Amino acid sequence: MTAQTGARKRSWEWLGVAALLAVYWWMAVSVSPRMGLTADEPSHLTAGYSYWRCNDYRLQPESGMLPMRLAALPLLAMNVHWVPANDADWNHAVVSRVANTFLFDRANPRDRMVAAGRAMIALLGVFTIWLIWRWARHLFGPAGGWIALTVAAFSPTLLAQGGLTTADMAITAALLAAMTAYWRLLHVVSWTNVALASVALVAALLAKMSGILALPMFAILLVVRWLRPTPLIVRLRGAGTWRRPRTAIIGTTVGATLAMGIGALILLWGAYGFRYSALAPGHAPDAQFELTWNEVLHAGTPADGTAGAPVTSTAAAARPFVPRVIAWTREHRLLPEAYLWGVAHTYKFSRRRLAFLDGDARATGWTRFFPLTFWYKTTLPTLGLFAAGLAAFAATRRRERAGSRWYRASPLAALFVLYWAAALHTPLNIGQRHIVPTYPVVFVFAGAAALWLARGPRRLVAAALALAVVAQVSDSLAARPFYLSYFQPLAGGTANGWHHLVDSSYDWGQGLPDLATWIAARHAAGDRDPVYLTYFGADSPRARRLPVIRFADEINDTGMRTFPVRPGGGWFAISATHFQRVYLHLSGPWTDARERRYQQLRLALSGAGTPPDQAHLLPEAMEFEVLEFGRLCHWLKDRKPVAIVGGSILLFHLSAPEVRFALNAPLTDVDHSLALTTAH
Repeated sequence: MTAQTGARKRSWEWLGVAALLAVYWWMAVSVSPRMGLTADEPSHLTAGYSYWRCNDYRLQPESGMLPMRLAALPLLAMNVHWVPANDADWNHAVVSRVANTFLFDRANPRDRMVAAGRAMIALLGVFTIWLIWRWARHLFGPAGGWIALTVAAFSPTLLAQGGLTTADMAITAALLAAMTAYWRLLHVVSWTNVALASVALVAALLAKMSGILALPMFAILLVVRWLRPTPLIVRLRGAGTWRRPRTAIIGTTVGATLAMGIGALILLWGAYGFRYSALAPGHAPDAQFELTWNEVLHAGTPADGTAGAPVTSTAAAARPFVPRVIAWTREHRLLPEAYLWGVAHTYKFSRRRLAFLDGDARATGWTRFFPLTFWYKTTLPTLGLFAAGLAAFAATRRRERAGSRWYRASPLAALFVLYWAAALHTPLNIGQRHIVPTYPVVFVFAGAAALWLARGPRRLVAAALALAVVAQVSDSLAARPFYLSYFQPLAGGTANGWHHLVDSSYDWGQGLPDLATWIAARHAAGDRDPVYLTYFGADSPRARRLPVIRFADEINDTGMRTFPVRPGGGWFAISATHFQRVYLHLSGPWTDARERRYQQLRLALSGAGTPPDQAHLLPEAMEFEVLEFGRLCHWLKDRKPVAIVGGSILLFHLSAPEVRFALNAPLTDVDHSLALTTAH
């Protein structure tokens, strides 16, 4: 092959890669009109805008500054109205309420803002997939690169996360970039590589608090590098280029690592304006974090029992090791306050978190959660190619060649193993998104399936690989527009995914635009039955002017309606997460204790609404409504929904007698009805 022919071939390859990356970006952002605001998006977009506009870092610092700033960047060119400077929620950093005001009550172009933020995050997906292609091509050749590129570009997982204003695509991109840049630095020491590694590391630290895992990953790579006799190239301006012998590798790589760390530390401080305080200059006197430092540092109960009071020395001494380190770092102001607060917040709230798996709910998590989630939500073509790629990689015949390939894949192996080890030991089991940073490794090794082309019947292998890639594209197109709700066929498919997982693995609040369309279509067809909505998420049925009756989902909206709702016959639109009643603390079987409380409240509220003269009954009325909903779901648990709209909202149609029976019949009769329904 002549040099001219090779250059032409590479040009066509790059053109094809660019085209596939553009297709991915378009697929991720084009579904935005059908995707309502998911649970974390309002706070991310609002916090990011507050960083740019107010130079204040108190809102949501635990979620990562990088993706929030990036998503909010287009808002600076829009006619956007910020919340009033004297707003109490802003001064107390209550991000959910500030976000609600910013997006729904200030006449801002909400849909444009959300779409623009998502388009920016999708660029991180493009960057991630480009790195996947580079890694696969580097390890397994052009064919391996094309397989990895195509499978990744059409992955429902990357399309879902790349199309949302959250931090998960950012940490995925940043961790892969950090491992890539640091590995390069360990082989070619230059100021350019030091700078790139510094930027990549600080990007990981600012993408999400789990970016701290990059540090032990780097330590693993450093040891692997020391054990390999590959010469080290040092290329410093004014000093020429030379190779260092093995004996000098340790000192040189340690020096390069320290230089990288210093650069990352400077960049980290720079991200916060080289300012320790999270509060902007000239802040309001009552400005503060949403939680006090005592609360996020697990300081225990303050001495006088009030929030923000000084903790006793006994309580401080009882802190776990991590909060003690954070407190010491804060005392010496070694890192910006907002970053430290974010680390402390993440540590505190990741130790116990309600989660759902296969009908069970608990706050302490399951070791099997993420392995099962990976199985449920990864396409069968990806699983097949990943298994074939690992087998081909392990079957490399020549020992020297295999060792070299394993060595070159060390950054991917370190990322995959350490991140999975951390995931398996965390009780934060609320979604597939928490293992998304490991998916690039899966896609790269899916590309290793191309190694079989040199080991078996070439045409047969090529046909099998092509079929797998086509199947991946087909699965991806079938999942549109609700990539987030995707479940592979052997797990029951998307229609049944809510039996296995909820929250950000299935129903993250994205269904309201499609629900609005469905209601409009029912009205046009003459169906005027009431729609009772039990919605989970951060979108606003009220702002979208949905003609629905809220039922058991708006317990904080005490001034807007009467409690409890008296449901009758009609449509029941229930978010899958609330149908499993995870966050209503009613998941699982309907117990005797729940039934006793239900009947007690029913008797106390008999004939009573919640007008002003009965305000003392409001807490009981709200609790009763939630229990009412729980009893209804108990009766519905074996009934198949009429439809699922928005990839997340289950629709049931019940007659008035059915509703009365489910809510009023003796529990033994309700259970008997369930048994009969199941039997038939």
